[in-house]
Amino acid sequence: MKHYRKLYDFFFQIIFIMDYKEWIEQALEDLDTAKVLLENAKYYASAFYSQQAVEKSLKSLIIYLGKDPGKTHSLMELIEMIEKEGVTVPTNIKEDLMVLSPHFIISRYPDAANGVPFKQYNKSISEDLYNKAKEVVEWVKENLQ
Repeated sequence: MKHYRKLYDFFFQIIFIMDYKEWIEQALEDLDTAKVLLENAKYYASAFYSQQAVEKSLKSLIIYLGKDPGKTHSLMELIEMIEKEGVTVPTNIKEDLMVLSPHFIISRYPDAANGVPFKQYNKSISEDLYNKAKEVVEWVKENLQ
């Protein structure tokens, strides 16, 4: 039985190693999408894709560390998982995550945004979110090496 457990653990690690690369690849694509949307004045959508890029990049790092990120969309929960694995997270990254996290919901739903989401965003807000997302994704990429 112990032999099967070792075999399971071995294949589990191989699947995770392959999988984390797909997550960071999609995160980078989402970040690019956020930029394109920002440049085309689709500010609410840019905010959403900025948040998504960060969420997927954090999940990539968690997978890289050999853990299952689960189905959460909370950036704060994801960063706590990363810290539990011994990764030191700079204060500016945590602050970026606090700002970005709610845009998973408020950029899409009128009841969450207290109004129509596309009317709640402008260039300045979305640019700030994009820059924060870019900073977090770059930090994740550094930790994947």
